[in-house]
Amino acid sequence: MAGGPKYYFVSDVHLGAAFCDNRELERRFVSFIDKVREEKAAALYLLGDIFDFWYEYRYVIPRGHTRALGALARLCDSGTKVYFFRGNHDVWVYDYFEKEIGMTVLKQPHVREIGGKMFCIGHGDGLGKTDRAFRFIRWAFYNRTLQVLFSSLHPRWAFGLGYAWARHSRKVKNDPERAYRYMFSGKREPLYYYADGFGSLYRVGHDDCGIDYYIFGHYHTPGRVTVPSGGELIILSCWVDGGDYAVYQDGQLEIISAARQDRI
Repeated sequence: MAGGPKYYFVSDVHLGAAFCDNRELERRFVSFIDKVREEKAAALYLLGDIFDFWYEYRYVIPRGHTRALGALARLCDSGTKVYFFRGNHDVWVYDYFEKEIGMTVLKQPHVREIGGKMFCIGHGDGLGKTDRAFRFIRWAFYNRTLQVLFSSLHPRWAFGLGYAWARHSRKVKNDPERAYRYMFSGKREPLYYYADGFGSLYRVGHDDCGIDYYIFGHYHTPGRVTVPSGGELIILSCWVDGGDYAVYQDGQLEIISAARQDRI
């Protein structure tokens, strides 16, 4: 790569997840954040599920993640723009990240020009056709009345329920008989059809200029496919299983292993 500004994208770190060494997971993530800061990157996009469970009370935030939050604060203070998308595990982000750390919280799908290319980015959950059960769960998570009721629980019980749900979700995704339902299935995936339709509509309203890159997470398995209406759809993988991240510079986008730092 040449010397233009760098833009980083990462998803599904799942800090605090069960069934893994969380100290090592946080160490790897902090090392990545420090690398982004040392390289004076233009921006870092956190595409959701950075935390395995996150819920903000007015005066209480989840225990743990101290080094990661500190690294993100240092990154913001250094001048790098940090953008955060809510995932299905850290949907209950309110104003702590913006007021205390300096990140900007965005809603998916978010479209913006980056280094001369058009990007459509977000976590990826709820985009495209989903089953009824998933739509109901997502509605419940985003329902303001239910959020207020959940806030009335003591943090001991609320966080206990939250982490229990997160562990159940991880157990289901690790079950060989059911894991295939949550893996990115390429051109058979509803998100693939969503991106194709989104790109077609975007072209109509923007003088036939389309989306160059769609970058999402959520599926935990990597993917990179060409979209019929133009551009590429990239799925970033989960850090609990090794993980990766994307870096864009001078018109080129690369996917790099978070565990090995190898270009893939």
